Amino acid sequence: MRKLLIVLLCLIPLSESAQTLHTLMMCDMEDRTLARANENEVREMCSLIPMLASVLEYENNMTVHSGQEFTTTVLEQEINNLKVLEGDIVLFYYSSHGSNWSDSEWPHMSLNDKSIGEEVVYDFLKMNYPQAKLILCIANCCNMDEEGRRAQKKSYNSFDPKYVKELFLGFEGHRSYIASSSIRGQYSYAWVSGNRPGGIYGIALRDAIVAACKGEIRAEWDYVFESAKKGRFRIQSRNKCLNI
Repeated sequence: MRKLLIVLLCLIPLSESAQTLHTLMMCDMEDRTLARANENEVREMCSLIPMLASVLEYENNMTVHSGQEFTTTVLEQEINNLKVLEGDIVLFYYSSHGSNWSDSEWPHMSLNDKSIGEEVVYDFLKMNYPQAKLILCIANCCNMDEEGRRAQKKSYNSFDPKYVKELFLGFEGHRSYIASSSIRGQYSYAWVSGNRPGGIYGIALRDAIVAACKGEIRAEWDYVFESAKKGRFRIQSRNKCLNI
């Protein structure tokens, strides 16, 4: 019942805007070591994303998959079924276990049926949806070769529409970003107790997005990712941008 309520929180009514913010989350809330952390990841994303869509005046199209739906089959179906129009935004967010194989510096995401490379998903999104204004592909997982405990739950409000639109729309042409919470040969970590459980990178990244949307740091994705990496958690994450 608890997991059902979390997913229902994401079913926010759509606006009448012509553009859409599409969010696809694969977040394992069944894994015994990550369940509580990932449940909070979903709660916080379900609070943040509708607020961003509202300020952007975009429709909010958000889906979350866990349990029996935490598979590459569902992931591929969801990507193929997206109805992305010119100027839409696409966000893919993964939170669970990961590892690294020899073929890529980016992590392989461990879903229930098999693993899939984050770079594979990133390339698939770019190939399928070149018309998207912005593509974000984020993996909150380990990338190993074979003070968040005191923080309170975030309230995503008081955004400045000027900075939100500058961050998501304030550039020429089309852009896409890929990011992961670990550099190669590194584990990722999550708080599983305390007042704000969740993946440490996910917490740091959301804090950086909020700071940009309030004008506290520059409303540019390079600064957001750098802030997430060098903030209070000092994460050795990596990201890459492609200008299309």
